[in-house]
Amino acid sequence: MISTIDCLKPRYDYDKENCYLVFYHQVKPRQTREIKAEWFDFNYGEKVLWLLIRECKRDCKEKPKYKNIKFKNIDKNVKVVFKEKVERLM
Repeated sequence: MISTIDCLKPRYDYDKENCYLVFYHQVKPRQTREIKAEWFDFNYGEKVLWLLIRECKRDCKEKPKYKNIKFKNIDKNVKVVFKEKVERLM
């Protein structure tokens, strides 16, 4: 499901809803990178508005990584992806 960043709730842990967000970061004029995040917030600097992102963890042992990205380099469209429930039989 694609949504705009204005419709999302900042400082909300989307991992609780069993989903994550995919932000599109324009690194260079012709290069766009996808960033999977569980949480985001706006960080107001003196001159620039920043987007603070907590990236998804690959496994349970890994510490969460936070990134500060200039808000003007982030596409306004954000993809909301729901995680599949994996049940293990023992």
